[in-house]
Parts: sequence; structure tokens; C-alpha cells
Amino acid sequence: MKKIVLIEDENGIARMISVQLQLVGFEVIQAKDLATALELDLSEFDIIVLDWMLPDGDGPDVIPEIRRSTDAPILMLTARSELVDKLTGFEAGADDYLTKPFDMMELIARIKALLRRSEKQKPEKTEAQLQYGEIGMDVDTRSVRVGGEEVVLTPTEFKILEIFMRAPGKVFSRDELIELVMGYEYEGYGRTLDSHIARLRNKIEPDGHERQYIKTVFGVGYKFGDER
Repeated sequence: MKKIVLIEDENGIARMISVQLQLVGFEVIQAKDLATALELDLSEFDIIVLDWMLPDGDGPDVIPEIRRSTDAPILMLTARSELVDKLTGFEAGADDYLTKPFDMMELIARIKALLRRSEKQKPEKTEAQLQYGEIGMDVDTRSVRVGGEEVVLTPTEFKILEIFMRAPGKVFSRDELIELVMGYEYEGYGRTLDSHIARLRNKIEPDGHERQYIKTVFGVGYKFGDER
């Protein structure tokens, strides 16, 4: 049984989510605020569902601290729907974002998709050490260095970069990347994918405006570097 920690202070919403998730086979532990959540051993959980506005702070502010304990996917819930708010959540390290009010079936589908993605086993005989230009990746330790300096990536950013580095020069359509990264097709996720890639570019490109590594193929999608 997969374990979910639900960090949500609105009792009605928390009860509704917990009941529905339990009905489909998840074990749910509730935390009404950030302090309570951080007292838990977050490494024991398979996924974290995190509300944005909580009594003792905002969800995005605590994500870096959560990341010190676990790489489990983080799904943010919020009433904020502006693109800048979504970018703030993703920049902090969230893996997906759902705006209130939401349909429970969509929440369940997104949770299952995040779990499928995190549980995918690495292909046999897959290289653990990847190098392209000044970018080095260790898949086993989930670490990335650019020019010898360590760069901290979210799980989603790491997955995107790994996909790119395993196939330099290959052109990926946006739909193909969504399927590979998220593990499911979701209409409207294209803008979210673009946000992840924009943040990844800012972290690995020598100049945020220069496209040395991740290149846009207009009308199609993206490619990483050139074929070797």
C-alpha cells in the first residue's frame, strides 16, 4: 500500500481527499500545518500532497526542507491559478500542480501518474555516468555538475535532463516528453513542461539566453545538443 502525506489545513477538503484516496487503496497520513508535517519521517512516504497556503507558512517555502529528507514526488494544491504562481511552485521543487477546485478523479490520476514515473525501473545495462559538454550526471546518486559545480535539480528536472542526455541530438516532441516525464498524457500540461524546461535551462546553460544545450525546435519540441 502506497503511503501519502496530505499537508492540508482545511478539514473538509482534507477529509474528502483522504477518504477518496483510501477508497482506491492508498494509506493517507494528514498534517494540518508545516510544523506537523516536518515532524514526520517524510522518507517513509511515496508521495506528498501539499497545500500552498497553510497556517504557519506557504507550501513552496518548505519544499527545499522537504527535499532534504525525500525525493518523493510533490503535488501542490492551491487556489492560485496565475502562471507566475505555478512557476513559483515548480521553481521551489514541486513536481505537479492542481488548482482548486479540482475533480477528485483528476487528483487520483495525477497521483498515480507521479507514482508510476517515480517507480519506473532503470533499463538494464543503462549507463549510470553521463557526460555532455560541461554537464556530468550520476544517475545512481542523482547528482548533476556543470563545469565542476554541483547543480540542484528537482526530480522532474533531473528526469528531463536524463532523457535528453541519453539521446543527444534527438528531437523530442512536446507530447513525447510529457509521456516520458509524467508517465501519462495530460491535455494542457504543455505549458507546465515548458516551465520545467525553462527552469532547467536557467540552471545548466552558461547564459540563460544562450541555447548551448537545450534547443527549441519550433513547431515540434526540443532537442539536447547535437548527435554524436
